[in-house]
Amino acid sequence: MLNSKIGGQWKSFSSDRVYETVKHISLGLNSLGIGPGDHVALYADSSAYWMMADMAIVHCGAADIPIYVTQALNQVDFILKNSEAKGIFVGDRKLYERARDAIGASGDRIVVCMSEGRYADGALTWDELAERGRKIDSEFPGRFDELRKNVKEADLATVIYTSGTTGEPKGVMLSHENLVSNAVDCASLFAFHPTEDVVLSYLPLSHVFERMLLYLYIYVGNCIYYAESVEALPQNLLEVRPHVMTTVPRMLEKAFEKAQHIVESLPWFKRFVFKWAINIALRYDTEKEMPVGYRVKHLFASLLVYKDLRKAFGGRIRYIISGGAALRPDLARIFCASGMTVLQGYGLTETSPVISVNRLERNRIGSVGPPIPNVSVKIAGDGEILVDGPNVMMGYYRNASATSGSFSASWFKTGDIGYLDKEGFLFVTDRKKDLLKTSGGKFIAPQEIESLLAHSLYVDKAIVVGDQRKFASALIFPNIDALKGFAQKNNIEYATSAELISNQAVKALYDGIVNGVNKQLSHWETIKKYAILDDELTIEADFLTPTLKMKRRNVENRYRDIIEEFYKE
Repeated sequence: MLNSKIGGQWKSFSSDRVYETVKHISLGLNSLGIGPGDHVALYADSSAYWMMADMAIVHCGAADIPIYVTQALNQVDFILKNSEAKGIFVGDRKLYERARDAIGASGDRIVVCMSEGRYADGALTWDELAERGRKIDSEFPGRFDELRKNVKEADLATVIYTSGTTGEPKGVMLSHENLVSNAVDCASLFAFHPTEDVVLSYLPLSHVFERMLLYLYIYVGNCIYYAESVEALPQNLLEVRPHVMTTVPRMLEKAFEKAQHIVESLPWFKRFVFKWAINIALRYDTEKEMPVGYRVKHLFASLLVYKDLRKAFGGRIRYIISGGAALRPDLARIFCASGMTVLQGYGLTETSPVISVNRLERNRIGSVGPPIPNVSVKIAGDGEILVDGPNVMMGYYRNASATSGSFSASWFKTGDIGYLDKEGFLFVTDRKKDLLKTSGGKFIAPQEIESLLAHSLYVDKAIVVGDQRKFASALIFPNIDALKGFAQKNNIEYATSAELISNQAVKALYDGIVNGVNKQLSHWETIKKYAILDDELTIEADFLTPTLKMKRRNVENRYRDIIEEFYKE
């Protein structure tokens, strides 16, 4: 069953209704000339309708082209042209108006309006397309079965354009076998309760991580709810009360930061109890039975603190699967100790996406788990992670040179640096292209240092720079809400956020944060200079990809003058 919130109310789509809708939309598309070899774009927010459109496209033999609703307009235009999309599903009028020029005039391609009636001249509404298919189904009852039987596992299912942290996005070609093998292999690793488990999906379905997992949930028979938006997620969690969900680490960080921020305004005794409970959580070990003394303290911490964190997630979470970026080990311990087991995994769009993931019975915090069944991993001489298996992409669309450069024989080169431990757990240490090399020849892994800086409530994001320089420096983007709380607590007066950041007490606060991180680093890794920036890393500013990965080149270019100041003699 699929569930979406429409007009403020949850609307359910039974399995039978989903099947009938997919059949009619698919037949409708086919009646318009969409079939094998064609591409149809999906430009809409995640919902039950997105999922039904996706399944309808692939069932008539075409491949879909998902586009993030936050994608820069020049990239929307590039994707539609590069993919040669013959049609496009557009989520609503606002999205259509935003990308009208890229979508093109009537007649350039088939446009389907997914809601709000018709908002594009010459377009079809969702209901009109379904009605076309319904008529064909009544006249030719076996037509849909013919279409789907002609779809083979080696056929192209989707072209997913990478977020593009550098340069133009590349179209990753994934076959039906790529996606289905990944869903089935991952499903074999977890315990699902088909008639009981409720899943809440909030990540964009344009992201292969969430999309593959939605296929998995459908395969095992879970009931799926689609969150209204990231902003509405806290309320949706309370409404849906999920048992299972997937996330990127940023959501967990934000949830914990919110809890910390609330606690900072409470009386000293409650602050003391919260910090005591967090210290208990930081000692939590997922791989061994803890001593009796610890278990007693953990019980009291659960009754006094952890229950409130569980309640914020609906109170029924059995486990959360985290991917898309590195998960801080301290955060993983806090959530696991709170009774919401977080299982970190690893993958790329090019691998459909899962390469490895921790399991409930084998959860090694800090790792991204053992490789999944039927997927092989090895480490190259320079530390790069190489992958082979049925999940590895067909190649990059219309980009033979990029495809050939991404393989060593049958092994896909991930671009990530890591290692396998003796028990077969994979650890990812950094992106190969992100490694910094000082002018003294020492290598620095910036993501590890950035993660340590982000442990502080007062740091929203940090970026470490210093490639080919004498030392490492950092650009720090503060958590302004937490900083305002600090100012209130310390009677700091300010008129603007820029004035607050320049306050001497605030500078002393960040000096302490940086010095604390430096104590955990080798001397050549330490942050010698840093700047606190009155700014925010956002997708709209083109500092983050739609999957919240940092666009380092864009950030460094934007703050080039500040970086140069770090290294003036």
